[in-house]
Amino acid sequence: MTDRPSLRERLEDPSIVVAMGVHDGLTARIAQRAGFDAFYHGGYAVAAHHHGLPDIGVVGLAEMVQSVQRVTSVSTTPLIVDCDTAYGAIPGVKRTTLEMERAGAAAIQIEDQIFPKKCGHMEGKEVIPRDEMVLKIRAAVATRRDPSMLVIARTDALQPLGLDEAIDRCNDYAEAGADLVFVDAPGSRDQLAEIARRVDAPSVANMSETGRTPAMTADELQELGYRIVIFPSTQTWVIARAYEEVCRELLEHGTTAGFADRFMPFDEVNELLGIQELERVV
Repeated sequence: MTDRPSLRERLEDPSIVVAMGVHDGLTARIAQRAGFDAFYHGGYAVAAHHHGLPDIGVVGLAEMVQSVQRVTSVSTTPLIVDCDTAYGAIPGVKRTTLEMERAGAAAIQIEDQIFPKKCGHMEGKEVIPRDEMVLKIRAAVATRRDPSMLVIARTDALQPLGLDEAIDRCNDYAEAGADLVFVDAPGSRDQLAEIARRVDAPSVANMSETGRTPAMTADELQELGYRIVIFPSTQTWVIARAYEEVCRELLEHGTTAGFADRFMPFDEVNELLGIQELERVV
């Protein structure tokens, strides 16, 4: 695998970074072959694919680190890692920062929800006091050893406290040292535009296709001023529906032949998985 620019270096380019969701080695290999500049390792996808559970704070730090290692061991593409609430108060933030840095994360994302958290597009979210999150961001920034690793601060204050509070939090988190900030689950294009206009820091947009935020293209978001757009669970929606359909096909017809044109061939999968490199003697 060839080295790629760090995410920090990539952000020096004015074009928006499109970060595709990956949750394991296979999705990482596929997305890297496709040519994305960055990946997003989301808590929703990890909970769903690895554990068959919803994203309600039931997956811990050790499980997330192990999942990150599965991706970084087969890919050189910069990986943005969803670290939820950083799994605790200040000691948890410090440990999370160091563990994710060791696992190869290019960026860690920390959110200001209370624990146990919920997926940002679910109802009933609550957030910790703003000052408490500021301390978390300061701790993460002070703890990281690799200056190229980015700290992304996400706020979930929009739903419970309103847009003005969410924007004010982002500006405070940036002042505390966050490299990028992120208001999750805006409900309209107008809100996306206002966030980009009023937040005084590089911003992240979340295009979760089945969530609350209306779909916009990467070019449209770049025009508004966003620096990164993540597609955190795209693979989850696609895989869930496709696998459901092939299961029904097999039960109904006793064969998967109707899906033959949608299968990646055996040899191509093996090539994708790196069989030549593993079997090479020297």
